[in-house]
Amino acid sequence: MGILTNQGLPLEGFQIQSTLVNRAAPMTPVLIWPKYNNSTANTKTFSSAGDYSPNAAAGGGNLAYADLTLSNYTHTVSWYNRVHDSDAGRRSGTDTGISDLNRASIYAQIQVGDYPHPGVGASKTHLSMLYNQAGAHHALITTGSPTPNYAQPRVLGGNISAFENFEISGQGYSQGAYGGWYCLAHYIPHLTGSSHYIRVINWGGMADSRSKIVINGFVVLLHGETGQSGS
Repeated sequence: MGILTNQGLPLEGFQIQSTLVNRAAPMTPVLIWPKYNNSTANTKTFSSAGDYSPNAAAGGGNLAYADLTLSNYTHTVSWYNRVHDSDAGRRSGTDTGISDLNRASIYAQIQVGDYPHPGVGASKTHLSMLYNQAGAHHALITTGSPTPNYAQPRVLGGNISAFENFEISGQGYSQGAYGGWYCLAHYIPHLTGSSHYIRVINWGGMADSRSKIVINGFVVLLHGETGQSGS
């Protein structure tokens, strides 16, 4: 017999998947050009309005960011949500097996650069991941006043600083067929209740052919746990 909770119910984990990008219609792979072709990207942080919607180093109207729309809201808060019946195993009240944990993970399939088999670290880039908050003074900035502090980005994970600038490396092979999966976040605090997109910014760091990325898949997993009455 598996582990039981004090409710006498099986203690098991589960996930709800929110797919932001896949290769099947109507979704399509997302190309993001690098902002910088030099080492400026290595330590880049937010300091101005332009950092939040940067243009690519390549110019020509290319952008160094993309917004990935959440296929469902990933929040756990319940202000007014109530199930007024506990039949069929429903939990009467506001909490659920998702809000019990309040955790998420992010996985992505990303093509880095144009070259197959470049060697580890030969094609690489620096990324940032932000989330928006509808109704806030500033969607992508945490400043709680009308005047924004551009050094306060709304990065993922309840503002975990590691999402302001992190490095990935990879390859470009057969249009991403050999891209593999990246674990971009594991078991981080949830996004807020009013978030509906994640902004990925490509700071770059090398030539376009080494630092541009194509996102072929992007998935948010909402972690839950059974075991409470009416999970």
